[in-house]
Amino acid sequence: MKTMPVDLRQAHFQIRFRGYDPDAVHAFLERMADDLEVWVKENAELRAKINTQDKMLMELKRAEATLTATLVTAQKAMEEMKGVAQKEAELIVRQAELRAEEVTGAATQRVNQIQGDIMNLLKQRGLFIERVRAMMQSFEKVLEWEDEKSGGK
Repeated sequence: MKTMPVDLRQAHFQIRFRGYDPDAVHAFLERMADDLEVWVKENAELRAKINTQDKMLMELKRAEATLTATLVTAQKAMEEMKGVAQKEAELIVRQAELRAEEVTGAATQRVNQIQGDIMNLLKQRGLFIERVRAMMQSFEKVLEWEDEKSGGK
């Protein structure tokens, strides 16, 4: 059983012949009771602080666990997002390459068509020139014939 300050204050001793001075004993017991009372209060305050700090420590450990889990989740999400973004980028690049191939193919086809048109126009020009020459030669012969016909008269 613990000795409490009230126990010291209520302690009584039998008086004997040539015993201690009762006033001195009571004064000493009173001082000891006061000191013990201070120690008991300090002990209670320290226990309360320890309990409070233990509760805070538990809360901080829970918060730490939550933060750790959150960071792990965020890191996983970031890695997933990075993977998705990389796949999307690859898809965009591939689509751009396909579109570039389509545009290049269409341009090449158009160039070939234009070159064919130019060749046809050059042939038509040549034919036109030949027809004009033939017509001019024909007109020249008609004129010569008309000259001969009118010159002979």
